[in-house]
Amino acid sequence: MALEAYADRVVEADRQWEEWRQIEELSEGADAVLDLLARTARDDMAVAEIEGMTGQAAVVAEALTSAVESAKKAAVIALPPPAATA
Repeated sequence: MALEAYADRVVEADRQWEEWRQIEELSEGADAVLDLLARTARDDMAVAEIEGMTGQAAVVAEALTSAVESAKKAAVIALPPPAATA
């Protein structure tokens, strides 16, 4: 009976050891996975930021184009026509 109990405990210890070893093995790769996740999140955030800046640049470009067109129209109204040369 004592030998059977000892054998059961050895089997249980082996099972727990194997489980611990698997957890260790999985955790060794966890740093690489966490780094990949961090880079992916950083890239996603950068893309979102760049898209936002692109939209802002388009708004600024439109405003500048509109301002230049308005300045041209104002110049035509405000300035005398060029003198004709003979």
